[in-house]
Amino acid sequence: MLSSRRKLQLAASFGLLVLIAVVGIGCNGFFVDPILQTITVGPTGVGILVNKTQQMTAIGTYDDGSQKNITGSGSTTWTTNDQTIATVSSSGLVTGVGAGNATVTATNGVATGSASITVSLNAISAITVAPTSQSVSATGGVPFCLTATATPGDVDISTLTSTNWAFTNNTGGAAVSGIVKTNTGCTTGQAWTFSNFTLTPPVTVRVTASAPSGTSGTVTSTNLVTVTITP
Repeated sequence: MLSSRRKLQLAASFGLLVLIAVVGIGCNGFFVDPILQTITVGPTGVGILVNKTQQMTAIGTYDDGSQKNITGSGSTTWTTNDQTIATVSSSGLVTGVGAGNATVTATNGVATGSASITVSLNAISAITVAPTSQSVSATGGVPFCLTATATPGDVDISTLTSTNWAFTNNTGGAAVSGIVKTNTGCTTGQAWTFSNFTLTPPVTVRVTASAPSGTSGTVTSTNLVTVTITP
């Protein structure tokens, strides 16, 4: 038979094993991964130039109060609300595309965070429109393309909202209506088509493009650009 001392040792050992098991089970239920609650994206309100970049940062705040940089996390996705103004890579690197304001958003699970960014042009000294001449049909239904390039930097400003296009009668200089923008038909530059064209083809119109200089006033293209419109 076991001695009383031996029985006590066995009972103590068994009790210790039970305690360890209980604590282990309790820890498995207690030590869980913190849950992401909010994302703060920065810097916000920053300004960059067209063709320049800005690295954004996403800081996640969890339900246990901890914070973590999740900028380049594989589960964090980056988007912008207007890719004609700014694009963003999977690592949060923003590139300026056109002048204007955009919102950059980081998403991880159900948590999101956003920051605003302003894209500006370099100070424009000149604008060149191309091609200098072309012939198009007023009734063919095929769009034609025009490209406005700003210097310095040779930046394509054709489709920017800040770029103003003007079509005038090549002989008298009066404004011509019925030539309207379209989003299809051109891989580069601005696409144009006809809607309620006011003149009777054949006719030749002159084209100019203008945009804010970036410092003061407006810069207008000076190279001669004509479009001959056929019936």
